[in-house]
Amino acid sequence: MSAPVPDLEVFTRESVLLDLAGDTKEQILEVIVDHAIASKALPRTRKEQVLEILVEREGRGSTAFGKGIAVPHARVAGLRKSVGVVARSVEGVDFKSIDGEPVHVFLMLISPESRADEHLATLRWISQSVRDPDFLSFIRQARSPEDVLDVLQERAP
Repeated sequence: MSAPVPDLEVFTRESVLLDLAGDTKEQILEVIVDHAIASKALPRTRKEQVLEILVEREGRGSTAFGKGIAVPHARVAGLRKSVGVVARSVEGVDFKSIDGEPVHVFLMLISPESRADEHLATLRWISQSVRDPDFLSFIRQARSPEDVLDVLQERAP
């Protein structure tokens, strides 16, 4: 049996948000989830369920890695496909990061509960990618969703 591979197809042109605005964790999460709905990646009927799970997950510990990046993530029962959003905040947001620095780049991953291996493989890929200092820098400098996707594709396995 082969090892699960990350599902990078969840990150599309439509799933990139370059002008994220909000002041609190809850606001940021809601804007990101709303963007997933607007891009037709997430059914509107799942909004409250996904938000509740994300907020609960953040309550157990921030998903902010430090160095300006956070990876809000959750597995959701009954979801049909995985959903990804890359969002950038120019000003930065206090997301209770381990280093105390504001977060500028958010990579949200929502996966069906039944796809745990794929979810973990994608989180592992994200974790490895964000260790590259150029990763955050390039996303922060991106001028278009295509630029962001290029950064992700350069690191594809």
